Amino acid sequence: MVDVSGLPVLDVHAHPFLNKGAVSAEQFTDITSFGGGYGGSEDGSRIYMEAGGVTWTPEVSDEFQRIKRSTLYFTRMVNDLATFLGTSPDIESVLNERNAQVAVDYRDYVKRLWADAGLDTVIFDFGVPLPMLDIDEVSAELPIEVVPIYRIEPLIADLLKQDLTWAEFKDAYDTALSEGLSSGRYRGVKSIIAYRTGLDVSPLSRTPDQGYQALDAIKRGLGGGSMKKLRDHLLCRALELCMEYDVPMQIHTGMGDVEVNLVMCRPAYLLDLLRFPTYRGCRVLLVHTGYPYHREAAYMANVLPRTYLDISEGIPFASSAAWEIIEGAVTMAPLNKICYGSDGYQVPEIMYTSAKLGKQALQDVLNGLVAKRMLTEADAQRAAAGILSDNARELYKLG
Repeated sequence: MVDVSGLPVLDVHAHPFLNKGAVSAEQFTDITSFGGGYGGSEDGSRIYMEAGGVTWTPEVSDEFQRIKRSTLYFTRMVNDLATFLGTSPDIESVLNERNAQVAVDYRDYVKRLWADAGLDTVIFDFGVPLPMLDIDEVSAELPIEVVPIYRIEPLIADLLKQDLTWAEFKDAYDTALSEGLSSGRYRGVKSIIAYRTGLDVSPLSRTPDQGYQALDAIKRGLGGGSMKKLRDHLLCRALELCMEYDVPMQIHTGMGDVEVNLVMCRPAYLLDLLRFPTYRGCRVLLVHTGYPYHREAAYMANVLPRTYLDISEGIPFASSAAWEIIEGAVTMAPLNKICYGSDGYQVPEIMYTSAKLGKQALQDVLNGLVAKRMLTEADAQRAAAGILSDNARELYKLG
């Protein structure tokens, strides 16, 4: 039997956070719910509904709390925490003990929590939350290896606020990325272009003339898809810089919070771009395995030599789909190109329950493959170690 319980875990995709201290049941529900609860707080939920003409009343607030606590993911997280903390499996008992331990020593609490799941390294996308958290401050609070990556969208937003010529814009964009990567401060790059203008990016967008034309049209208020043209060009440029500095590029695919373009986030839209000769040398990680289009991502990892995938977000937020996601990934993707991730944020408990769920589902799937004689036990044990940590360590050259 394959046993993954003692294997270390590298979380290849999460978002940084600082100690929030004691949290109420309502706060914990909001900040741990999928998508951060329409902004990660009751205010975010309120703003979302009020924009639709719904008056935010205590009854509506209670409705949101019941909805968020009724997911399999949330129930599983409370049960996992109750087992770890030695309490009854209800949110109030769990948080009473959680808050007491955080008050005594937050760093020690996180150390014990994550050690119970084997979590020892996290690759953090520092583009969320905004304003960006300080890397050193985050690292000081967390008892694990922190590996930062650079999200391009906040940089693009900042540059668009300035009155820059195309030459100035391009130089500022290149300089910011180059300095972040050459210094070793950031170990990779990420884009969420799927949230903005979709993944149907033509490789011909790489021409600087497209960037010039797009920025000029934006400044003149001409529209005509100019923002998409600019973002497509800047994604191409980011891929080129990733190759220059020999670091991976993460691209969001598939599910996301309420604003994601779920139609245009299918991994298959990236095929023309990633198989274009110019970009064949770039190591690209398809974030979230494109779930619910995860079989597309698995196919792409098979036919595109430097395309990888991670199983984050679907694990833990799609809860019982964890088995389906892993089964879909291993069907075609080379086992050494699949990486574990959570997409955790705000508090350490999300990443904890994700690692526990991910290990359980991975062990079950691999043992099933051994029973079907697709893998030997030794094959499956190596695959487990790779998916949980070793593959990402090799991809990001973490040793």
